[in-house]
Amino acid sequence: MMIMPLVLFIHLIAIGIWAGCVATEIVCEIGQKNMAYKQSYIAKLHWEIDKYVEIPAILVCTITGVIMLQNVIWSPILITKVAAGVLAVLFNSIAAYTVYMRYHYFTKDNESGYIKYHKLHERIGIVCVLAIVVALVAGGFRIVGS
Repeated sequence: MMIMPLVLFIHLIAIGIWAGCVATEIVCEIGQKNMAYKQSYIAKLHWEIDKYVEIPAILVCTITGVIMLQNVIWSPILITKVAAGVLAVLFNSIAAYTVYMRYHYFTKDNESGYIKYHKLHERIGIVCVLAIVVALVAGGFRIVGS
């Protein structure tokens, strides 16, 4: 059946886009770490990346992942991959909300709200990255058959 290799290909492309977004956002966040609140461009930039690229990539990953689960033989590595993938989607969804709220407070010139969601995003972001890495490694092991 040709459908599953196509779905896997789309899934892998979406993962690459998602991981690329996360890597880009990390570089931008670190580059803006010491900027004054009103001089920072990160709130708008990060929200634009999330809204137009990362969230759609996460949705495609989720949909293709669910499609591929229809006919699988469960193994410990697949359970690990799926669990990490679900956590990555869940925590990235929460992170996207914090990014949006940080941008919202930035546009309202509310520094305390901005800082609150900025700090919350930093904490959630660590869990996001760890879950993505575990899912990628488990998926890699599954693909190469180790």
